[in-house]
Amino acid sequence: MTELYQLGIHALSGLIATRKISVLELTDALIARCSALDELTCAFITPMFGTARETARARDAELANGQLRGPLHGIPIGLKDAIDVAEIQTRLCGTYTPELHAEVWRSLDAAGAVLMGKLHCASYCLGAPGTGDLISFARHPVNPACTPGASSSGSAVALATGLVPAALGTDTGGSIRIPAAFCGIVGLKPTNGLLSRDGVFPLAPSLDQVGPMARSSRDCAILLDAMAPRSAPYAVDLTVRLDGLRVGYVSHFDTEAGATAEHIKAVEDALAVLKSLGAVVEEVTLPPLQNFTDCFLPLMLSEAYSLHAKSVAHDTTMPLNTRTRLQAGATIDPADVTRARARVGDLIRAVDTMWERVDLLVFGVVPGDPPRIDTIDPLAYMHAPMLAVPANLVGTPAVSVPCGVSKVGLPIGFQILAPRLGDDMVLRVAHAYETATCQTGRPLYPAT
Repeated sequence: MTELYQLGIHALSGLIATRKISVLELTDALIARCSALDELTCAFITPMFGTARETARARDAELANGQLRGPLHGIPIGLKDAIDVAEIQTRLCGTYTPELHAEVWRSLDAAGAVLMGKLHCASYCLGAPGTGDLISFARHPVNPACTPGASSSGSAVALATGLVPAALGTDTGGSIRIPAAFCGIVGLKPTNGLLSRDGVFPLAPSLDQVGPMARSSRDCAILLDAMAPRSAPYAVDLTVRLDGLRVGYVSHFDTEAGATAEHIKAVEDALAVLKSLGAVVEEVTLPPLQNFTDCFLPLMLSEAYSLHAKSVAHDTTMPLNTRTRLQAGATIDPADVTRARARVGDLIRAVDTMWERVDLLVFGVVPGDPPRIDTIDPLAYMHAPMLAVPANLVGTPAVSVPCGVSKVGLPIGFQILAPRLGDDMVLRVAHAYETATCQTGRPLYPAT
């Protein structure tokens, strides 16, 4: 028998709309799972279960009166702690209590979603959890000794373990896609600026984006429809064939990042599936991955430090890893920032030229399995080219999609990029791949 926590948005929406389950029944089932697995996941930083039950009753009352808000009506969701909810304290991005909802949550609330609570994230949205964190960080669902990924870790863990069917994260340099890849779920960094950042904690505003996370690309599309409405809904553009679609494999990115042989093979196997669905695949070359990283780091670090220098000096609750990362911004020469901004234009032009040749770009999300938390150097990311940063830097949509597991049983993901405002295309291709491979799996019981 399929349990409610095993189902995604699309399936649950149908059950709610046809009154086969009530919103309260679904909400209570997920609250029970959250409570049972709390110590094993540490995904929630601020549970809001009482409020969720009140909202669920209100959603059921609306249904009884013939009001169905849409496919998100009654769907439980978790928000990264960086996303404001009025009168709910933000605990990990400084400590403050916002007066207003973030714009993205207002949209989801209006669409009928039920807020289960705020989810764990890295302090100040920078980096991955560390051993010096004062609040227990979200635990990797397969191996709790390993990092669950970058700052949207609680969202990925909650999805992977069936605590919620939907979540939001933020992504400055991979903070949606890296935990998605590490935890075996789907995460979309939308086109830069597609979704409002009003009411979202800023790390580096020129790079920060909000995006949907779920266990399938179809579910990500449903979330995106509520937050970025357009004439043709994202969720209706999905297909299972890719005939004639031109896919460029940026194989040298994976090589330059030091990707393991099994991660490279997983990406190549995913490309073979796209080819079997009718896509035309060819290897393409872009500027070296290090060039993107060398532009990203001075921009991100200088912006982050300029915004949070006072917190570095006065926030006594800031973990040492976070403080170390933010202080790195103080060492950035303004001339390096100016040069980085100029070079970004060159990189954008190089990628834009590639869109004349291909419709999509594909490469890995991370070079290998997630590292053990007790081995993480807070500044390690400054010393290697990063696969996630090109999409943030040039503004393209990018989705991380599960494409297998490593020999030790840890999830592997690959990344699909499209031209700016091609969010529908990356979701369409991801959905076709998932349909062909049945990669969208049921939630895991977290390892102990």
